[in-house]
Amino acid sequence: MTTSDPIELSELLRAAIYPRRVPLEVGAHHLHGEPITAVEARAREYLPFAVGESWGARWDTTWFRFRAAIPADWAGAEVAALIHLGGVEVVGFSAEGLIWDRDGRPVQGLHHRHREFLVGRPDGGEVVEFYVEAAANPTPPWPRADWPLLEPDYAGAPQYRLQQAELATIDREVAALYLDLRVLPDEVVAVDPDDVAGTARAARAQLAPSLAKRSQSAHTVTAVGHAHIDSAWLWPVRETKRKCARTFANQLRLLDRYPEHHFVCSQAVQYQWIKDGYPQLYEQIRKRVADGRWEPVGGMWVEPDANVPSGESLVRQLVHGKRFFADEFGVETHELWIPDVFGYSAALPQIAVQAGVTALITQKMSWNDTNVFPHSTFWWEGHDGSRLLAHFPPANTYNGDFSVRELADSQTHFRNHGRGDRSLYPFGYGDGGGGPTAAMLESARRLKDLEGLPRVEMGTVAAFLDEVRAGADGLATWVGELYLEKHRGTLTTHADVKRANRRGEEALRAAEMWTVAAGLDRRQILDGAWKLLLLQQFHDILPGSSIHWVYEDAARDHAEVLQVASSVVAEAQTALAGKEGGDGSVVFNAAAHDRREVVELPDQQLALVAAPACGWAPVNAEQPAAAVRIGDGWIDNGRLRVEWDDHGLLTSVWDEAAGREVLAAPERGNLFQLHEDTPGHFDAWEVERSYLDHVTDLAEVDAIEIVERHPLRGGVRFVRRFGSSTISQTMRLAARSRRLEFHTDVDWHERHRFLKVAFPVAIRSTRATYQIQHGHIERPTVENTSWDEARFEVCGHRWADLSETGYGVALLNDGKYGYDIHGHIMRLSLLRAPGYPDPQADQGRHHFAYALLPHPGNLVEVIASAEAFNLPLAIIPGAGTGRVVTVDRPGVSGPGVSGPGVSVEAVKWADRSDGVVVRLCEVLGGRGPVEVTLEGSWTAVSRTDLLERDLEPVDFDGRTVRLELRPFELVTLRWRQLASSPAR
Repeated sequence: MTTSDPIELSELLRAAIYPRRVPLEVGAHHLHGEPITAVEARAREYLPFAVGESWGARWDTTWFRFRAAIPADWAGAEVAALIHLGGVEVVGFSAEGLIWDRDGRPVQGLHHRHREFLVGRPDGGEVVEFYVEAAANPTPPWPRADWPLLEPDYAGAPQYRLQQAELATIDREVAALYLDLRVLPDEVVAVDPDDVAGTARAARAQLAPSLAKRSQSAHTVTAVGHAHIDSAWLWPVRETKRKCARTFANQLRLLDRYPEHHFVCSQAVQYQWIKDGYPQLYEQIRKRVADGRWEPVGGMWVEPDANVPSGESLVRQLVHGKRFFADEFGVETHELWIPDVFGYSAALPQIAVQAGVTALITQKMSWNDTNVFPHSTFWWEGHDGSRLLAHFPPANTYNGDFSVRELADSQTHFRNHGRGDRSLYPFGYGDGGGGPTAAMLESARRLKDLEGLPRVEMGTVAAFLDEVRAGADGLATWVGELYLEKHRGTLTTHADVKRANRRGEEALRAAEMWTVAAGLDRRQILDGAWKLLLLQQFHDILPGSSIHWVYEDAARDHAEVLQVASSVVAEAQTALAGKEGGDGSVVFNAAAHDRREVVELPDQQLALVAAPACGWAPVNAEQPAAAVRIGDGWIDNGRLRVEWDDHGLLTSVWDEAAGREVLAAPERGNLFQLHEDTPGHFDAWEVERSYLDHVTDLAEVDAIEIVERHPLRGGVRFVRRFGSSTISQTMRLAARSRRLEFHTDVDWHERHRFLKVAFPVAIRSTRATYQIQHGHIERPTVENTSWDEARFEVCGHRWADLSETGYGVALLNDGKYGYDIHGHIMRLSLLRAPGYPDPQADQGRHHFAYALLPHPGNLVEVIASAEAFNLPLAIIPGAGTGRVVTVDRPGVSGPGVSGPGVSVEAVKWADRSDGVVVRLCEVLGGRGPVEVTLEGSWTAVSRTDLLERDLEPVDFDGRTVRLELRPFELVTLRWRQLASSPAR
């Protein structure tokens, strides 16, 4: 009897690969709580455990000990242990394990796609013993819209059953037939079910002619082994460390077995985890990097979100990532490897180029929900003119399985035929799935030159990019942001983590600057705080798309970052303020422009004070030219007169100097709007366009109360209750200010709702301007094309602006990132309430602020006011005065602004040498001279790249450097030879 039924044959062959089997003796030690080391685990008590028994409550760990004597008649046969820990076959999830040998060395990961552990070719009679650290990671109940809270439940019911624990011999001929049919699934062969091993060779001979047919394609695929491991997502960082160990152990074994195999791996932090927790694996990785088989890629500390982090954060991602790879492996990475991020800022090319990066590799743009991106390989040009060679693997996956279908897609989906003939194919199971498998590598051997498919080469990313670059002259150029038409909700979800990230960015910038001014060296502690913040910018943490456990960890880590930075700031400012001065106070200004504004003194009194850019000065209270007046339904400071109705909605914002109304009558401003928000899938990620069809205006008010009457500031509180939530908001207008502020507390308990605030303004423009890293970009306010329609929710940092010639209105914020500006209505996204993957996302209390800023002229006042809104002046006792750095633009002026349109991104001690680094950027979009003065005594100034490597000397007169900046240009300067070294 023979069979040729494909399904029946596949099952028959899988069973026949392992013809002889004996059971393994199993012992188990169940561990609750945090993991323990292998040394500790081997010393614990192991109780007998049977195949079929249950183990592992949610997030639990069970250590298994497996033993067996190899039968004497197996001498010389190839032997493997077959372990199936249980669970469903969801790639990257479910039960996972790490095999440790009896000497305490990690040797291989276990997953349902990695169940075979090769023992070798024994003489017979030996005793095999090894341990498995089994992780009971829960299998996500997706795609449900509402999840249970996936917190540890160590006392709960076990999730998994041990399904297999055997030693077996391997029949390589049968295995080869099984793999042949994997790449030729439509071929028909006959196998005798009663003699599979005896008929396998003949069946393979039937397939040989088909496998020998050579490819006629002009397209070549470079295949690279890969395992995309999210640094946190549906598991905490704690578990990612173990996922990395399991995957990396797998790949080290496969690199030994398959000399053509190359493995690429990004995210320096994951290497650091292995170095700290698995030193034996790390040394093996170092050797494989040295021989060219293991390729560090990407050059960033993590694969971060590329929308929300500040420009300086993205700089530090590359600085810390590239330095790690250079220090540990002697390797400089030249590509951005960020396949899964949720959009790509127009500032990214310049940041990358200035860090020595020349290419971008990503895949996510294939997820667009409206428009098909037109290129696979192209030049990407940023908002300053910097260019990267960009490639989107056309198989549209970064978790390839080396199937015939995916290789065919690499050719049919390639969009540059006629301009190129090569694409990249990353293959391997990610997120704990263990990376490439032996079956994938066997398929690669069979598919490297097969009729009907592109040619396949196993290679490196660097070599692939060299080949593409050699023929890149005819490639198209894409200018500006790469907007992902997907995952728009990640600009708003988990508002707490986004605001904490911004506070951390600002605090670390201030800490670095004030320590330079005070001569204090706190580089080591700030370096650690930066790395902790960079981890929280991972593309499933900062966007709000992880489980609740991740955000408990993130809150703790953000608090640590802020505590470290705040303590350093306090130490430095105390030193700078000095102890003399009696009852005097000093005001510190971390912003890049001079300021004169109202502050609260330590005794809670209000004062109008002045402070220099990046400097400090004694508090000398001033009197404003016009006092603030407030009455029932109005407030006036001589610049703006604001009126509201009985519902607490703004009916008028009159600009006294311009003599014009800011709001579009008869519409009302500061209107909260509540939308139904029920995306069909990917709840935390998605905001679907249909949400616009379901909106409730929160026009009713529960209380209106004037809470502040002072010549320097007036304030009125509005309280609104709706659903299960409450908004309590104080609107403030200070003396001399054009910034109308809304300080807002929300007790939020809605589900599947999206909260926005709207300002209809008397401005007509088809383009709105949004701050991004190192500058700004324009986006349409109309929907003429499908590309315009897809941008119904976009990213902005501190501000967005809608302007006519000579006049505009900006909407500022202190920690929000989602905007939509359509026609004349400006809206800021405030809160969401998704149920998946964190049912507690955004629930509870929030504090945030936003502001309306009418302004004349260009964006100078907008940029300065938004920076001031995010960097409050600090007041401490003392009498000192001084500046750190001064930036001026000769011939350009602005109201109270030093160096208008130039942002001081960082003032810090040089990382690995004496001297100070000043990083600045032209952010107005203009061209011209800039003068930079750093207080102190210096012998030389050089322009450097972002890793502070010298590029060219810069002329200076001992204190001041003169530069010519182009629009949005980022510049890093290193000032050398201090008159005195920083204190330790």
